[in-house]
Amino acid sequence: MKRRVLWIEDSAHNENARLSSPVYLSGRYSLTTVLTATDGMEALADEVYDAIIVDIRILPGDHKRWISEYTDRGNSLKAARLGLKLLEVVLNGSAGSWCSRPLKDAAREAHRFGVLSVEAKESLAADLARLNVTAYRNKNAAANSRVLLELFDEVITRTPQR
Repeated sequence: MKRRVLWIEDSAHNENARLSSPVYLSGRYSLTTVLTATDGMEALADEVYDAIIVDIRILPGDHKRWISEYTDRGNSLKAARLGLKLLEVVLNGSAGSWCSRPLKDAAREAHRFGVLSVEAKESLAADLARLNVTAYRNKNAAANSRVLLELFDEVITRTPQR
C-alpha cells in the first residue's frame, strides 16, 4: 500500500514537473498537493498523512483567520511565514480557530512534518527546534529534482506504518 503524503506549497503547480515527478515515479507514495494554508488545514482534517511537507511562504487561502494573519503582516509571503504559523497551530494543538473542523489526531505528531523552503535553515532553526520538526531541505534553483522525494523518504523513516 502506498504511503499517503501531503505537500503544502503555494507554487506546487509551477514546480510540479520538476519536484513532484520523482515522487510519482518512485511509486511509493500517494501525493496530495495543496496551495494554501486554508487548504492545508482542511487536508489535515480530511485525511491521515504519513508525511506532510510544508513550505514556509504559503498563501492564506479563504479562511478569515489566515487572511487576517497575512494582511496583518503586510500581505507579504516572506513576512507572514504562514507555513511556520501552520506548523505552530497544528503542533501546539491550537488549530480550532484556524480550520473549519477538527484535525485528525495524527496531524499533531511532529515526526510527520518536514519543511521545504527557500528560507535559510538558520532563520528557521529555533522555531523548528521548538516545534520538534527536524526534517528540512532548502528549495533553491540549485536543489536537485529529487529533493521533495528525499524529504518524504526522511520523514517516512520516522513515521510508523498504519
